Amino acid sequence: MERLSLCFMEIVLSESLQAGEELCDYLEPDDDTLELLEANCIRLPFPAYPVGEQTRWFLGQGVLLRDDDGAAVLARGRTAEDLDRLRDLMPGDWLNDCR
Repeated sequence: MERLSLCFMEIVLSESLQAGEELCDYLEPDDDTLELLEANCIRLPFPAYPVGEQTRWFLGQGVLLRDDDGAAVLARGRTAEDLDRLRDLMPGDWLNDCR
């Protein structure tokens, strides 16, 4: 049951990062971006799922983030302003940033 519950949590959180382009975004990070993520956001105590993967979850000011082993950072803002604040904090080629 423990693994099943973890799977459901991963599904819900992951899907929330992909719904509604105005509140979600995607970035291919570099080392500086990952350092900014770790310095400015709180790492959530979720175990890696799927087991053995290096997926890390973070919480920033009004944003939920997932680091997929340095290959991608996915973000969902509570508001568009929260997501813009994150984009300003972690500059890069965000997929949905049309500012």
